[in-house]
Amino acid sequence: MKITCPHCGASFEAEGGIVTCPYCGFKTKLEEAEEFMFPLKVQNPWHSLISFVRIQSISPNRVEEKAQILTQQLYYVPFYLFFAEIEGSARHGYLGKSGACKVEFFNYITVPAVKRFEELVNYPLPTKGREYFDRGRIKGQLLEKEISEDEAKKIALEEIRKLLKKEAEKYFRWSGVDVGLLTKELELKTLVYYPIWEITYKYGFFTYKAYVDGVDGRIPYAEFPISEFKRILNLALASVLVAFGIVIGKAFMGIGITAPLGSMGTSLFAAYPSLRKALRIKGRASEHKLLEEVKDEIMPEAEAFKLAKNVLRSV
Repeated sequence: MKITCPHCGASFEAEGGIVTCPYCGFKTKLEEAEEFMFPLKVQNPWHSLISFVRIQSISPNRVEEKAQILTQQLYYVPFYLFFAEIEGSARHGYLGKSGACKVEFFNYITVPAVKRFEELVNYPLPTKGREYFDRGRIKGQLLEKEISEDEAKKIALEEIRKLLKKEAEKYFRWSGVDVGLLTKELELKTLVYYPIWEITYKYGFFTYKAYVDGVDGRIPYAEFPISEFKRILNLALASVLVAFGIVIGKAFMGIGITAPLGSMGTSLFAAYPSLRKALRIKGRASEHKLLEEVKDEIMPEAEAFKLAKNVLRSV
């Protein structure tokens, strides 16, 4: 973080403890946030992970029978815990922004102090059970801070901006939303060392990564295989929609070019989501937040009638 020397007034970067001004040599002690840790409770993270993967609607049946663990490593990950008081303004539109409304965020937010755990930004830590940090009680690999407090604040603000954007899109049913942050108050409350299991496993020809909470067994992030049956079903649906659009287009060829082009264009547009799902190898899911691609995982048989209806409406 950036501090100002109380002796000469120069500004420089420092992390805490006793620091020496590089300009005048004056030494001062910075007040540091208290550091805490959570004791490890989950000893069998694979059981928690495979139970979570098994209940995903698009994962293969009996996935645990063919999945093979490659690595299973326990890390104590340092998290910055901030309290944020943010007010913003949301506007919507693509060509010109309009309809400004006020959006707010008053809550705690966490940011990993290491670079490799970006999937854990804003991971909700338990409110009870923390203890004062004791290096001697750490089991597994203790990770040291790689990200400064100022860098973590920037990451937190960007995450809050995304959350407010999603909230505005959902609440006001807007599209093309842009959020500007008007007031930005982020206070560092503490640094928490938290046990996270990192697991890599193999299914078929592909490798998947997942994190398991070492305190209560939650799944912050997991990659998992997608059922071949669901992928084939999506591919079949995409093919049917394209063929349907071509047939309808030919049927209306005699009355002009607009109707055939409209029907075929709509069918291609409608088939794209199913085709994209059919080509996807890995699914992603989280127990504490809804990932974008998981939100999009509607059962293809449920959306077939809706898409076909859109094709018919265009002709």
